[in-house]
Amino acid sequence: MISFTHDVSAQRVVFAAGALARVDEEAERLGLSRVLVVATPGSGARLGEKVVEILAARSVGLHAGAVIHVPKVVAEAGLAAARAANADGLVAAGGGSAIGLAKAIARETGLPIIAIPTTYSGSEATSIFGITDGARKVTGRDAKVMPRTIIYDPELTLGLPASVSAASGMNAIAHCVESFWADGRTPVTLALASEAMRRFAKSLPAVVANGADRDARGECLVAGWLSGTVLSVSNGLQHKLAHVLGGLGLPHAEAHAIILPHVTRFNLAAAPEAKARLAEALGSDDPAAAIANMLKQFPIPQRLRDIGFDAGKMDFVAGEIAAQSIKSPRPVAVADVREVLAGAN
Repeated sequence: MISFTHDVSAQRVVFAAGALARVDEEAERLGLSRVLVVATPGSGARLGEKVVEILAARSVGLHAGAVIHVPKVVAEAGLAAARAANADGLVAAGGGSAIGLAKAIARETGLPIIAIPTTYSGSEATSIFGITDGARKVTGRDAKVMPRTIIYDPELTLGLPASVSAASGMNAIAHCVESFWADGRTPVTLALASEAMRRFAKSLPAVVANGADRDARGECLVAGWLSGTVLSVSNGLQHKLAHVLGGLGLPHAEAHAIILPHVTRFNLAAAPEAKARLAEALGSDDPAAAIANMLKQFPIPQRLRDIGFDAGKMDFVAGEIAAQSIKSPRPVAVADVREVLAGAN
């Protein structure tokens, strides 16, 4: 007989073209009067400046210091900036790096986050945080880091390069795929993952082919949000492997994309129900091959060596994963990890 526990976190979602203009209204709704805007340098900072302008007197400035994987020193600098500004809330404007830094600050301070995502990875919809310390990425879950409000504005994604759209979309697809066999899956997470996969299968190739396709952009944002919500279930080989690779400095989204077909093929051999759901969503009897073919169509790196993976680190990575005693949907041994890495490299 089926058995599960489904725990739902409260989160407000505002989705509309032009929704960026509502950030001040949403900050007021949360009772915030001293908001620090967190972003990456460059284009992220330009978006951050727009947010500061909209917030006007409600803003205490822009901290454009976010970088990929949230190194410990970057997290400490962000925390210092929030405390120096006496901030009572955060706006994370941009992709996973900005949202990740805001989460690191919120974890120490309890400050509420308004997330304005510009990519499709779905991290804005999770209570998962990650900080890199040396060669290891430490991840965990904490209700304090769950953004209180998400503002989705498809207009903000129109300038997103095809490579970033593809990589962040594949990252989100990895969330969905793993949720089909994860411990803790529920009828709700399975349904959301299926819907997200269906939308991505149709709209992500369209976005990569034509970045000006507003409808496809919107569909991918919806799919990204759904993909994030399914991460309430436990992580398995796909995510744990991506996190270990991230600790070695590999870009997170690209690493997810590259290993996904290989992890999928390994796990679906022991997950017939997951295979059936993926086959239906992708319209293919061989879901791993369908995902591999999608990856081949996209202008992103295709092999781990293309993003800087040192094959000499294979034993280290395999040992790190094997030590985590992954059991679902099948046990993972050192030899299994080496085989997946070899196939992806």
